[in-house]
Amino acid sequence: MHALIDINNFYASCERVFNPVLRNQPVVVLSNNDGCIIARSSEAKALGIKMGAAYFEHEKFLKENNVAVYSSNYPLYADMSDRMVKILNEITDDITIYSIDEVFADLSSHHPSDLEDIAHEIKDKLLKYIGLPVSVGVAPTKTLAKVANYYAKRYKKFSNVLVFKDDETIKEALLLIDVGEVWGIGRQFKKFLKGNGIKSALDLRDANETFIRKHMTVTGLRTVKELKGYSCISVDSIREDRKNITHSRTFKTAITNITELKKATATFTVRVSEKLRFQKSAANIIGVFIETSRFNNKKYKYKNSKVINLPVPSDNTFELIKYAVKALETIYVNGFQYKKAGVMLFGLQDSANMQYSIFDTYDRPKYKNALTVLDKINIKMGRDTVRYAIQGHNTKISIQERLSPRYTTSWNQIIDVKT
Repeated sequence: MHALIDINNFYASCERVFNPVLRNQPVVVLSNNDGCIIARSSEAKALGIKMGAAYFEHEKFLKENNVAVYSSNYPLYADMSDRMVKILNEITDDITIYSIDEVFADLSSHHPSDLEDIAHEIKDKLLKYIGLPVSVGVAPTKTLAKVANYYAKRYKKFSNVLVFKDDETIKEALLLIDVGEVWGIGRQFKKFLKGNGIKSALDLRDANETFIRKHMTVTGLRTVKELKGYSCISVDSIREDRKNITHSRTFKTAITNITELKKATATFTVRVSEKLRFQKSAANIIGVFIETSRFNNKKYKYKNSKVINLPVPSDNTFELIKYAVKALETIYVNGFQYKKAGVMLFGLQDSANMQYSIFDTYDRPKYKNALTVLDKINIKMGRDTVRYAIQGHNTKISIQERLSPRYTTSWNQIIDVKT
């Protein structure tokens, strides 16, 4: 049996842990540049606030409805996620992290009669120890655990815990779920399936397997098998790695000199290379772009980009910064006010199976060891605890005017207790 533990309204819930006043108040969290809404509490959803809505368009509505608005505080969220994982490790040894707020746990070693108690234990401990509300779905497969969690989260009668105990219950649940809600069914497959009369999750479970394999390959067939109760999908087979990685920002104040642009470009390169190593990939191509405000008149507008083919596929931040700065120097033109810039990585491949060159001048094992240490320090102690000299002293580039303190990752921002 598999359990899916999913933190309810994760970002909003993290903000509430250290600010109890927010617990019955609608809360939204904004994207990196305070541009759009990327997370909502249940109360905010009830107000009709949409995911991805532009903040500036809804600012008046949010104020009128007493909605608490926060900039995204990723160091805090990552640390709270890590704390959740540590608590789950005390309950069960076999867990798989699916995302920052979702974890699968294999409960096969437990007796079926104990599963509901274990699920409630997980929910209660996470709420008691770190203050995060979670929903727990338990079922014979990961795909069905996702379905169980879907119901546990949305219907109060389940008290955030649902265990699928028999096939009849599973069939009833699948009948009421749109096929597009099934784990691993993307937008295109949803359209295809509905066009062929497969509208519910139960329709997909009962579909002709030869037809599914022909049109959805073996991946689609595995989903059907999982809906039937046969466990055959790993988390990695569903979670696709990115084909390219981009990090860009709009600057609050325009940049007018290349020194500051180099600092920003280096910081963007650090971000994309961290993501690159996280998914165990290496890039063949790096690109940099810069542009002025699109609202400038034509005389003062400038936009350009440059891509460089790397001699060897790389996930080495030191090396990638060198090429990013080289690309920037090629396209930079003095005299303009630059409002946006970004770094892009293309041609990603598995870093474990890279083709090197006999003319390569980098000591890659040495750099790999150094980067592993740097990543561990920055994950544990907070982003940019150790930074590259070219980034400068201040690496904060995003517009984050509503940022809450990093209560758990910064000694200078630990919560004060008044007696």
